[in-house]
Amino acid sequence: MAAWPSPHRPACPRLREQADAWEAQLFKDAEQLPRALSRQVLDAAVATVRELGRVQPDTLVHGDLHARNILRAHREPWLAVDPKGYVGDPAYDGGTLLKARALKLLEADDLHKAVHRVLDVFTEAAEIDRERVQRWAQFHAVQAAFWGRRHGFRIARSGPRLDWLTEFADRLAELLTKCS
Repeated sequence: MAAWPSPHRPACPRLREQADAWEAQLFKDAEQLPRALSRQVLDAAVATVRELGRVQPDTLVHGDLHARNILRAHREPWLAVDPKGYVGDPAYDGGTLLKARALKLLEADDLHKAVHRVLDVFTEAAEIDRERVQRWAQFHAVQAAFWGRRHGFRIARSGPRLDWLTEFADRLAELLTKCS
């Protein structure tokens, strides 16, 4: 995947400009929400924001990369459509891709192997650093775990299914933390 320099227009928000808000939200969620994630998991997500979030390249990033937004095309073998259009670290999209694969990952016999397969395919295709992708994926998993506690998920807003999905998001965040 080629890295494209970003257009210098205000219409493309910089991911680095969200870093302070991300960090504040992580701490707020950890303090306010029940059954918070372990300190090790939270610390890893905060470290990603501090170490990768504030200093990012000026590269155009899709921002919502998932299977429904990747199409076969005639002019290129694959075409990514419906971008959110951010400027930042291309590894950030590895986390959005992994979140989008969550329902498939739920069906995996070996979650560890399935998660690493998704990350490996993305990093190879995008030709970017595997550790950065994994760190952003862990950050996204932590955000998802907190989001589920606060708002529910699109497919479950309350009840046992929400609890099950939140536990899965927690497991994913923990797995990605241990692999870092």
